[in-house]
Amino acid sequence: MTLSNLGTIKIRGKARDWGTPNTCTIIFKQGKWYASITVSCEPKRKTDKEACGLDFGTHHALAFDDGTVIDNPRFLKKSQDKSNKTAKKSRKKRAGKKGVKGSRRWKKAIRKVGKIQSKVGRQRQNWHHQVSTQIVSCYSLVATEKLNLKGMTKKAKKGSQRKRQKTGLNRSILDVGIGNLKSLIKSKVAEAGGFYVEVPTRKVKPSQTCPNCGHQKKKTLAQRQHNCEKCHYSCDRDVASAQVCLNWARGQELSSVDAESSSSTLCGSMRQLGAKKRQKRLSQRSG
Repeated sequence: MTLSNLGTIKIRGKARDWGTPNTCTIIFKQGKWYASITVSCEPKRKTDKEACGLDFGTHHALAFDDGTVIDNPRFLKKSQDKSNKTAKKSRKKRAGKKGVKGSRRWKKAIRKVGKIQSKVGRQRQNWHHQVSTQIVSCYSLVATEKLNLKGMTKKAKKGSQRKRQKTGLNRSILDVGIGNLKSLIKSKVAEAGGFYVEVPTRKVKPSQTCPNCGHQKKKTLAQRQHNCEKCHYSCDRDVASAQVCLNWARGQELSSVDAESSSSTLCGSMRQLGAKKRQKRLSQRSG
């Protein structure tokens, strides 16, 4: 690639889709140079015809309706000790107070901490892209619960006895990066021509509902196993939640098909999903 005032530079890696470059932004961050290039193109992805339910959490980062789980990589937790040790190396003056200038050792330690945090961010981002690409390549319909991440990661109330536990829970949620992972899955499913459905959590209550009979019972965060007292269905708590999400999405699809056949009006992504599946079946029969 040739840049004005810089000459020709090498690019590592290969773009999945390429087109006409519009802008190129050069960034210097944590001692390294990065180039951010925007390209005018129409990205396309391959996907399968299957559907899946997903549950996001901290014990398992992802749980699928078929029982598959993806463990939380805990990038931040793995680097926390190294980051704390690096920050404590300098015992000289620290910057921040008025009229106090940070020492060279302190500045050096801060730069090292910044590099560690930057590496954690890159590891998490790379993991997000790998997981989201794998999901979209296998499933054209992804159903998951709608989460209020801002409310989930709020600080504990003043004077709360569980302040330390709440802080640890918030750190675990942010370490997974659920918000960014969900947005990547959503955008990549759209590129593949699939559908991304979010289940209304307050209405459906996936974590408290039995996927086999629909019986609801409140669970604490410590209860990792779903055991229905009505139908005796048992499985992992997160897997049960993913199954509830998929059941709800399929129910909405069936109701949209029934509503359309009875000439009633229903708008939304589930109606579009039913219409698109019928078009695929007709094209396969004619072909």
